[in-house]
Amino acid sequence: MEAIGFDLGETLIYYNNVPQSWKGLYRRALSKIVHELGIVSNGELLNKAEDVLSRYNTRIHPREHEVTDIEIFNDILNVWELDNQYVTRAISVFFDFFQQESKVYEETKEILKALKVRNIRIGILTDVPYGMNKTLVLRDIEPIKDYVDVVITSVDVGYRKPRPEGFIKLAKELKTETTKMIYVGNELKDIELMRLL
Repeated sequence: MEAIGFDLGETLIYYNNVPQSWKGLYRRALSKIVHELGIVSNGELLNKAEDVLSRYNTRIHPREHEVTDIEIFNDILNVWELDNQYVTRAISVFFDFFQQESKVYEETKEILKALKVRNIRIGILTDVPYGMNKTLVLRDIEPIKDYVDVVITSVDVGYRKPRPEGFIKLAKELKTETTKMIYVGNELKDIELMRLL
């Protein structure tokens, strides 16, 4: 074995007090966006935005093809009848709400360090929530970034797991063959990914 690919959420890191499906927290996160943008809020605006987020919630509506956070938040701004110039700020506020509780599992750093000592290359292949961009993903791995050689997201690949394209891309970027790499994750789709190869 030359390399190991890891899932990110609920494998190397977790969001404290945040369930895997963010649906129950939409309103609080959206309220922060409304406040930040100085919008006069009403329940109808938040309902429309919650409907958009629900459409893109892969726990409710699984999909193979990935979308970007810009696409999703442009849809929200459109239902709010706001100019798309606010999209970057809306994305930042939304993900800040969830990432403030980002934590690395206690044992993660020691495991990654032990693998590096054995010259095992380490990569992350993660399906991101709501098309989260890579800059935000990298913020989540800040405490362990020195042990990670490559980070690939579903947005980078264009597909979500268990499609094999991400694993193949990860192996290539880690300069190994798929037969010389394993994948560690916490969901059935992570196991199915390995079966498809």
